[in-house]
Amino acid sequence: MSLTLGAPVLPPAPDAHQRPNAAAANGGAMSTGASPGVDPSRLASRVLTRSLHLKRGENVIIETWTHGIPLAEAFVVEARRLGVRPMVLYEGERSFFEMHKVASPRDASAIGAAELAAVAAADAYVYLPGPDDLKRWVELPAVRRETLDRVIDDWNQVLRRHSVRAVYLHYAAATPLAAQEYGVDVDAWRRETLEGSAIDPAALRRGAHAVASHLWRGHRLTVTHPNGTRLDLALAGRAPLVEDGSVDAEDLRAGRNWTVLPAGFLITAVHERTAEGLFVANRPSRRRRGVVEGARWSFREGRLDEYHHEKGGEMVEESFQKAGRERDRPALFQLGLNPKLRDAPLQEDQERGIVTLYIGHNDDFGGRTRGGFRDYALIEGADVAVDGRPVLRAGQLV
Repeated sequence: MSLTLGAPVLPPAPDAHQRPNAAAANGGAMSTGASPGVDPSRLASRVLTRSLHLKRGENVIIETWTHGIPLAEAFVVEARRLGVRPMVLYEGERSFFEMHKVASPRDASAIGAAELAAVAAADAYVYLPGPDDLKRWVELPAVRRETLDRVIDDWNQVLRRHSVRAVYLHYAAATPLAAQEYGVDVDAWRRETLEGSAIDPAALRRGAHAVASHLWRGHRLTVTHPNGTRLDLALAGRAPLVEDGSVDAEDLRAGRNWTVLPAGFLITAVHERTAEGLFVANRPSRRRRGVVEGARWSFREGRLDEYHHEKGGEMVEESFQKAGRERDRPALFQLGLNPKLRDAPLQEDQERGIVTLYIGHNDDFGGRTRGGFRDYALIEGADVAVDGRPVLRAGQLV
């Protein structure tokens, strides 16, 4: 649910939500394979009741990859306990990569009529993200990844057209292979993600109320940090969105059928032609395609004038060079709200006090810039002021 009317929810991070085609399969019950101290049934209950507001007799689709089967089974059991009717869509890790060796990009990604019919009859959808092997995903030819991206967009449109309440569950992405890739402890990652997913949506909305009000009514937004950051942006009277991890009737009326867990951020589209100064990232952004560190963005007369990345710059540059005129425009300002997140990969932007700046298109949040490109950079411990009034001081809400 949003605090004020906005636009469709932003994916957790650029290229974080990959939704390849899947085939229907039956669910069952077996070992969950969870980390010590983690009860997947509690997570499933929270998602089905507090995020998706499912009622007895409603239908839910749970889509999983191979590594997520134990968690999907926990969802099936909990759905049955609640009187909800589950169906599991399964994407096999091995078969996914094998079919991309033998089938055309179109045939390997096409959505079947049976899937579309299932979605039309569903009330809710849970996505347990994959694939697990991020290196093999990145190594797929660009034409295949681009085809999959278009299929993901088509799938999301189908979900929205049928008002299917949907959630992207980061907990499923916390696997030993991914933890090794990002250099973190998998059990700590899972515990942090689980704790972050348990935050009451109402508490997230309350924590964002004052800042959202200032951003809505303000005119000038200033971000500063001792690392040299000094950036002036303009606000345009656009209603901020508070992502609280819940999809309710108000969200559906506004066209917002997706949420993400853990949740917790406030976001607003800034004026697209006003930006002066320097934004220096001091936190890495860990993405499904790799890690980007040390972003240094300089703006002049409303455009990105110079940019540099200490690590992962080639990943950004590849997308930047393919983008249109939207690529150098300031797009979105985001503030993290979740007090339980500290260093979870793919969720850094939702840590309380983290400032995220986006460049590129912002039309999905009420802005005027259209296009297909968007990128972001993160600052921890920043000061933020609206019309000279502090709303964030050293990363703490004022």
